[in-house]
Amino acid sequence: MLKLLSASRHHPYLPGLENPQLIRVNLSGSRFEFQVPAYLDFRTVEKLNPIDLRLDIHNLRYFSRASPDFCSATLFNRDLDFYSTPCGVKSIGTIGVVAMVERVDCLPNGMNCLNSAHFEQVVMRLLHRLGPGNPGFWKKIAPVNWRVFCRGDSTWINCEMRNDIDAILKPTPYDNMQFTSFAITALDERHILRVMHNTLGYAPEPFVQKVRGQICRSVKLTLSDDVKARMAAVKARWPNAKVSEFREPEQWTYPKWRKGHADLGEPNIVVSKLGSPPPELKL
Repeated sequence: MLKLLSASRHHPYLPGLENPQLIRVNLSGSRFEFQVPAYLDFRTVEKLNPIDLRLDIHNLRYFSRASPDFCSATLFNRDLDFYSTPCGVKSIGTIGVVAMVERVDCLPNGMNCLNSAHFEQVVMRLLHRLGPGNPGFWKKIAPVNWRVFCRGDSTWINCEMRNDIDAILKPTPYDNMQFTSFAITALDERHILRVMHNTLGYAPEPFVQKVRGQICRSVKLTLSDDVKARMAAVKARWPNAKVSEFREPEQWTYPKWRKGHADLGEPNIVVSKLGSPPPELKL
């Protein structure tokens, strides 16, 4: 309670940060786990029991069509409120933690997400879908702060998607701190796993990085023996395949669009001029 009462906009308080909850997911034999702050409300410090989840990643009924390229299944979704108390207890924003499995439907024959170079191309295709491939939202810049880390048998790509501040007429600190970070890895030949942190509000950058870093350090993916064997075969076939250690943000051209007129039978978004096409997937 003392930490809550002393919280400020520069040093906000997030309940449960020091007492996270364990989330465990069985993904068709592969096991994924991570820890995320958990609380009933800001007055409660009760330790919550682990959550056990299961998803058959090969059963199409668990997935919804996100685009022609990807189908998505949400594993976990929790909004974490952070607080400031200069004028009483007040939430000044949220960090949304989301874990999803994506089925990659755009891979040409011969490409494989267990190949590190192919996996990187899939990640860039996904970022494009969430950027210029998704008109109706602010223009985005990605990938930002690209880095690669290895955990067990898996290679993870960590990066951010941020607002294009130059495209906002009168940007505010809120616009600057509204961003999404990703940690993405391959589950098998045609499935990837992504953990997202969606930041909304006025949280200072060091605080957001602390929360994101704590969650990412807890991430553990243990691939099934079958997937490990297939990964070994992929590495033997493409021994030099690897993920880029560094990437600059893409120079995207955004489409021009307007809101559709429902009474005329138009879709919600009408694109009048196409932007950058999805990056080509190359064997």
